[in-house]
Amino acid sequence: MRRLVFSILASSLVSLNPPPAHSSTPHATLDDLKKLEILCYVPAWLPKGFKLKSVTITYDEPGPDEDSAGRFPLYQYEYAGPARGGVETSFTLDSAREGIGDRNIMETEDSEETTITSPFGPMYLIYSPKGQGKAGRKKEIKANWASDVNMKSEEAKNPKGHPVLGRYHGFSATGITVVEFEKIINLLKPIRP
Repeated sequence: MRRLVFSILASSLVSLNPPPAHSSTPHATLDDLKKLEILCYVPAWLPKGFKLKSVTITYDEPGPDEDSAGRFPLYQYEYAGPARGGVETSFTLDSAREGIGDRNIMETEDSEETTITSPFGPMYLIYSPKGQGKAGRKKEIKANWASDVNMKSEEAKNPKGHPVLGRYHGFSATGITVVEFEKIINLLKPIRP
């Protein structure tokens, strides 16, 4: 029921706020994230063998009721690790400014749900395959969108406004355990102090 309500709410947000056009900075680096004025989170811990695979910075263009001089940075990255049991391993982060949809619906009979604690507050996860507890390797783990402190602050000031510095962060992984995923999330840190 909780997923259905969230899915309907998220879908209505997307249709009310269609994502604006983007421009992109290809082949970005973690150092490029340090230059952005938004909060960018990077993992302080990853499972052995994980290496940075890609970083992308994109820019939302201002909406019709926003200052036309503004550009709003977003970022994505992927870390990849060695295959485990024939499954590729990865950890990814996607950021969004608005128009988010539900990112963690797996309509399979082999998925399971849980909630973990995180620096962003309670974080809802869905993963497959089910069973084996949190210590079993998962083909896929997806978390709901998490609001950073800037997003929470901006939403508190103006719930219907467009965020300037606030971002939603979506986390995904493949080939790791829920225990490892939770450790990564809890050891995320802003790339700039």
